[in-house]
Order: sequence, then C-alpha cells, then structure tokens
Amino acid sequence: MATLNKRPSQQQGIALITAIVIVAMASIAAVAMTHNLQLNIRRTGNIQAADQSYYYTLGSEAWSRGMLIRDLLDDDSKEYDSLDENWAIELPPTPVEGGEVQAVTTDLQSRFNLNNLYVEAEAEPQVKQEAAVQLAIFQRILAALELPESIAQATQDWLDSDIKTSFPDGAEDIEYLGQEPAYRTANGYMASHTELRLIKDIDQESYDILAPHVVALPVKTPINVNTADQIVLKSLLNELSDGHAEQLISEREENPFKETASFIERLRELLDKNKVKSEEIEPLISVDSHFFQLETVVRMENISQRLVSRLYQGSEDVVVISRTTGVY
Repeated sequence: MATLNKRPSQQQGIALITAIVIVAMASIAAVAMTHNLQLNIRRTGNIQAADQSYYYTLGSEAWSRGMLIRDLLDDDSKEYDSLDENWAIELPPTPVEGGEVQAVTTDLQSRFNLNNLYVEAEAEPQVKQEAAVQLAIFQRILAALELPESIAQATQDWLDSDIKTSFPDGAEDIEYLGQEPAYRTANGYMASHTELRLIKDIDQESYDILAPHVVALPVKTPINVNTADQIVLKSLLNELSDGHAEQLISEREENPFKETASFIERLRELLDKNKVKSEEIEPLISVDSHFFQLETVVRMENISQRLVSRLYQGSEDVVVISRTTGVY
C-alpha cells in the first residue's frame, strides 16, 4: 500500500501556527495575570488608604474630645458655653501624610430638639402644656424658613405615644400605611433627625432647609442662647423679630450670657416687660450645653471619608455616644 507523506513545508506551517497559538495564549494569560495583579495592588492600596483615613477621623475625634475636656476643666463651675471658646474653633484643611483633614465641632443644643415635642398620651396637663409650648416654637421655626407649619403637628404625631391624629394637620399610622412601602409612626423618641424624611409634607428640599436648625437628642434639652442661630433664637417668643435676634447675637459675641436670668432681663429691655415672663422662658433656655457634634472630612488621593461623632460632656468627662459615616 502506498504511504502519503506530507511535504516538509506543510509540516513547518503547522508547527508555526501551533507556536503562534501557544505564544498568543501565553500572552493573554500574562496580560490577565498582570491586570489582576494591578487590580489587587490598587485594591490593597485603597484598603490601606481607607484604614488610614478612618484613623485620621478617630484622631480628629480625640482632638475634639480633648478640647471639650479642657473646656470642662478650665471653667471653674462650667457656667456657660459660647462660640468664642476653643472647642468652637474650626480645624481648616490641614495637611497630613497622604492627604488632608478638616473638622468642625457644633453645639447641638444650639438647635431645636425635635424630641422636646414628645408627650405621653396619659401625661399630666402641665406636661402637655410644655409640649404645646415646644410645638409653638417649632411652628415659628417653620414659618421663618417658609416651610408648611403642618409639619409641626405631623412631627408631634410621629413622636407621641397615641394613635390619635391631631387636628387639623397631624398624621398617624393610617397616613403612612398607604405608602409604598408601608410603615408606622415611631410613637417614641427619634433616634435621628433624618426620620423627618418619613413624615408627611417633608420632601428632600424642605428637609435640607430644616435640617441645620433641628436635632434629635436622647433627652429633652433647652436651647443654648449663646450658640443658637437667628432662626432658632427668635423662635423662643412670638414677639421677637429678626432685628431683635440679630442684636442679641451681636451682643453675645462681645459678652456671652453667663446666666439665663441676664438673657431674660435683656429680653425685657427689648420687648414689652409684660410679654416676657421668666417662669415661661426659663425652662426653654440655657447658657451651657452638654451635647456636641464633630464632623470630620478626610481627603486622600483616591478616597474621601466623612465621620460624624456625637459627644456628651458630663460633669467629669466627655464620652462619644455615636458615630456615623457618610452623609448625615
């Protein structure tokens, strides 16, 4: 039987094609390995940068806590807190290894505490009256910001322990069970003022306007008249105007109020004395604070990290009560 032999040129061609395929496959594998290696290197670098930036935020927190402790120790009787104290000094963008750190400490008692609106269904008449006064303050804040005053009653219904809808602008479970997804009112203290986004008549725009002036603290708190802004300060009394609030702020920059009695006396000088009753104003205000918030932003080459720390200044120490990352 005759044997068919391939020509040498054909064999060489097959060998060449095989070699090219092998080289191509090896090249693809090498490129894939290099790409994966680069991704792993980048991923590792990002993890290291994230860890580094987080420790920078904790360092900023320790710095703020130290300033508040110093404030506690420097004040003989912790008489008052004002914006001319060291804790209120903003840390501008400060270079650190690999990036920069920026931080600012805010007095949370400069804001209206939404949890002041909370009232038990079976509360004593006096307690309900106190809640009504707080509701009026909140309504004046909303009016000053040109937001619907209906938000005030809806917020109080969100907090109070009953399921009775306040007339005419309240909102209880029945209002929210028809939402998608459905949910119920809290019937208790807010954990965060961000809960406002769940309440009737509050959209993102109105929330953004209101948020800088309110807070949700774990206990009911008075407003510090040494740190409150114009909107919050003038909400204390219906008779207070923008001009009155601006004047009080200008005066406290030079001479902070060291006791609530001096603030009330100044109100009597600005307004009709008969309309300023100390027994009504006194429970609403303070000249010192215990709750503070530190916002730290760390910017590095590929990472930006934000930490919001809430601190409580007691009679002997300052403790961190919460930490939140991201937008808050």
